[in-house]
Amino acid sequence: MQVGYVLCSADLNEILCLTECKSSVEMVSIDSTKAINKSICLSDLTEIKSIYKKFRNKELVGELEVVNVARLYKKFY
Repeated sequence: MQVGYVLCSADLNEILCLTECKSSVEMVSIDSTKAINKSICLSDLTEIKSIYKKFRNKELVGELEVVNVARLYKKFY
């Protein structure tokens, strides 16, 4: 179980994760807690905003929301 902040879609249906080769990022559907556990989760709000800004500048991601990961876990517990 992770603690901190993640990047996800505005409707909270997809979450940003590293690919298996760990060289890029991808949006993964949140259909179980496994997807949340694989996500990029940082404990500091400033850090996740900084990472998001860098991803946006490199055009790796579109419009995403910074969300406390506990909000996503509530969907399953």
